[in-house]
Amino acid sequence: MNKEEYLKKLAELLKDLPQEEREDILFDYEEHFNIGMEKGRAEDEISKALGDPKSVAKQIKVEHMIKKAENKPSASGMLEATLAAAGLGVFNLIFIVGPAMLLVAIILGLFITGLAVIFAGITTILAPLLQPLFPKLINMSSDAGVWGTLSVMAHGAGLTILGIILVVLMAYMSKWLYKLMIKYLKLNLRIINGRSERF
Repeated sequence: MNKEEYLKKLAELLKDLPQEEREDILFDYEEHFNIGMEKGRAEDEISKALGDPKSVAKQIKVEHMIKKAENKPSASGMLEATLAAAGLGVFNLIFIVGPAMLLVAIILGLFITGLAVIFAGITTILAPLLQPLFPKLINMSSDAGVWGTLSVMAHGAGLTILGIILVVLMAYMSKWLYKLMIKYLKLNLRIINGRSERF
């Protein structure tokens, strides 16, 4: 593949990227050809050394998605970056999607647990107040007295506070895990680029 064919194919594969970024990338690859030809290398030899335009475009898109997810944190941005990185090969499918799914499951599970604890706490607080209205649904001992009722409500308040703390901790932890996942995706991309750079 000569220089013109290579750059045309790469431009076509990168059409989804912002124009300025695409132009910078194409300029860099054109420079690779120019430097290689100055050293006496043939255009087809340079194109082989640069790698298949499809593979190059995939790696560039992954890098773009990672930067996008890093600059504008969102669940959808992380999902796009993760799926793009997973698309680079079977190795990535296992080592990117696996940890990502595990992190999502842990965060989601702990958020749901926190919300369940909050709900249980609020229900416990309201139980003594709602017991006269729903005696068959809420079964509390009638000889518990004022202190027993206050004790039940205090336990409910404690549960509610514990649930709120858990949800807040999960919010901070999810931010930290998001940054960790970005670093992991970047490391993965560096490893792939290290293996694929032959120029």
